Amino acid sequence: MAASVAAQMSAVIRAQLLPRVEGYRLKQAQVNSCIDQLLQMDTAASMAPLMVAKVSRQFAAVSNLLAELAETINSTIALTRHRRTQARRWHLTDIPAEPMSVILELSDLTTIGRFKSTARHFTNAVRPIVRRLRLPKAIERAGVSGVVQFDDQLSHGEVMKAMWVVEEGGEGGWGEVADTLRVAEHSGYCQLLVIVGAGALQTHATKADFLALPRFFAQWMLVGRRVPFRRPTGQHDGTLELFRHNNNEIRAIRNEPNFTITLNPPLPLPGRPVHPFSQHPFTHHAKPHDPPVRCRFCWQPGVGWISIGVYGAVDALASSMLKRRMLQYRFEAVGGFTDSPTVVVDRGVRGGHLDRIITRSPHTALDECSDVTAFEGAMRIFIATSEVRAAGVPHDAPFAQRFPLTAAKARRVLGPIAAIVLDGQAP
Repeated sequence: MAASVAAQMSAVIRAQLLPRVEGYRLKQAQVNSCIDQLLQMDTAASMAPLMVAKVSRQFAAVSNLLAELAETINSTIALTRHRRTQARRWHLTDIPAEPMSVILELSDLTTIGRFKSTARHFTNAVRPIVRRLRLPKAIERAGVSGVVQFDDQLSHGEVMKAMWVVEEGGEGGWGEVADTLRVAEHSGYCQLLVIVGAGALQTHATKADFLALPRFFAQWMLVGRRVPFRRPTGQHDGTLELFRHNNNEIRAIRNEPNFTITLNPPLPLPGRPVHPFSQHPFTHHAKPHDPPVRCRFCWQPGVGWISIGVYGAVDALASSMLKRRMLQYRFEAVGGFTDSPTVVVDRGVRGGHLDRIITRSPHTALDECSDVTAFEGAMRIFIATSEVRAAGVPHDAPFAQRFPLTAAKARRVLGPIAAIVLDGQAP
C-alpha cells in the first residue's frame, strides 16, 4: 500500500515538473543558438555600446539564476537520496575547518565547552581548531603576540585553560605584562618568546583563584619565573617571580615575609603631604587591574636582595615596581652605567615644566620615551647611561659634553630645564 502511494506521488510530481523542464530546455536551445550566431559575427564596429552593456548585464543575471537553480536541484537530489537510503549520517567532522573556526571564534568559552560536551565527534572537531586558530588569535588580541606563547605540548584541557586566561582581560588585557617582558628582554634578563607550560598554568588551580587577584598579578605569576636575575659572573640571584601566600598575600622574588607587596597602600606617605583639596596622583590615576603597590625590598651591592625601611617606596603600578627592580639590578649588580650628577630643580622654574611632568598621569610616557616608571620619592633628577664617555673630554665637564648621544635624547624630554641638568646652568 505504501509503495503504491509513493508511486502515485512520484507520478504527480513528474507531471508538475516535466512541462517546466521541457520549456526550459527549449528556451535554452534557442539561447544557445543565438549565442553561437553572435560569436560568429564581426560585431566589434557595429554593435552599440549600450547594447553590449545590456547583453552583459543580462548574461550576469541569468548566470546567477542558473547557479541558484543548480544549487537547489543538487540540494533536492542529495536530500532525497539521504531520506531514501539513510546510507550515511552526517557528523560535525564533515564540516570544513574554515566555517567551524568562524563558529568557534564567535562563541564564548562557555558555549565551546557545551559544544564539546554534546558528543565525542564534536570534541574531536573542536580540539585542533582551538589549538591552531582560536588560541593564537586570543594571544594577538590580548596584546602579547610575539611576547608570550603557550607550550605546544599542552593537553587539550590545558589549551582551554590557556585560552580562558588570555581572553579574560579582553582586548589588550595583557598589555602591562607585554611591556614588562619587553623591558626584561631589553635589560638582558630573558629572550622573547616566553613559553608558558603546563606547570605555570597550575599556578591558578581554578578560575576563582585567578580572578581573586588584580589581573596583572595573576598574569605575571605565569611568566615571572622566566625572568632570572643573573650577574656577569653567572651567579644567580633569584627570579622576578610572584608568590601567593595565605590565599591573596603576594610576595616577590623570595617567598619570605619581608618580600611582601602591599596593594593599594595609604597615600600620601607620612611626611609627604598633598594639598587638602587635591588627590594623590597615584590614587587619582589608579588602575584596579594594575594597582599602586608598596614594598620594602631592594638590591644592595655586596649584599643582595634585602629589606629596608619601615614604609618603603610606593610605585604607581605593580608593573612599574617590577620594572624598577629590573633596572636597579641592571645598574647596580650588572653595571656598565654612568650616572649624571644629581640635580635638585624647583618644580616651578623655567615655566613650570617639571611641575607639569609630575602632575600628569604617572602612566604616560614622556616624549621620545618607550616606557615609564613612577614612584613616590624625593624630588631629584639624574640620568643613567651606558654610553661610553667621549674621548678627550675632562671628567668634570658638563654631562652633555661627556655623553653627547644620551644628552641629545634627554634634552627633548627635559625641555626648558635641560640646560640646568645637562649643561650645568644655574636654575
